[in-house]
Amino acid sequence: MSDIYQEDLIDEAKNPNNYGEMDNPDLFSTQYNASCGDVITVSVKLSPDKQVIADIKWKGQGCVISQASMSVLSQKVKGLKVSELQKLTQKEVLQELGLDEISVGRVKCLLLGLNAVKKMTSKDE
Repeated sequence: MSDIYQEDLIDEAKNPNNYGEMDNPDLFSTQYNASCGDVITVSVKLSPDKQVIADIKWKGQGCVISQASMSVLSQKVKGLKVSELQKLTQKEVLQELGLDEISVGRVKCLLLGLNAVKKMTSKDE
């Protein structure tokens, strides 16, 4: 990974999008990565028809990869249909971070937020 991408990841993790708590969320999910101790809690408000992510907030702690990926993911899913969210892939999360690949040992970190969002929204489908 080049230095420029490392700097971007660190900046994203230090200045995350949509970080915080949400009053009265429609859905929430907390996911843990036992292998490195990452934790992310995601809260969403849905549109009145329950088909679109109207707002998203998250809090967490952990490595730069887990925090940066949740930050960019929160921007991507705001306004997205729940059905489209369920189709998001690892490759798309990598692209949002400006990366082509990630080491096998870091995949769980990368996907922690995506798994949290997919898990909580799959209950409504």
